[in-house]
Amino acid sequence: MSRHHVLLCRGCSGHLYAVCTTERAGGNAASQWEVDHEVPALCPLSGLLPLTGTAAAVHDLPGADEVLWPPD
Repeated sequence: MSRHHVLLCRGCSGHLYAVCTTERAGGNAASQWEVDHEVPALCPLSGLLPLTGTAAAVHDLPGADEVLWPPD
């Protein structure tokens, strides 16, 4: 079991959830991510969330460096 640090929003310091689903096809693994506030918040970065996309890790998502804290 691996431990992950808590993801916080850079805009409001609220807690974020990250959900990852991985599909394996032809020996390749593609991880699909969704990241958003755990509790709806008034946040200056609300237009960037939910953050979704395909990446090896949550911090590799396009736009992750703009919304996720702490950095990887």
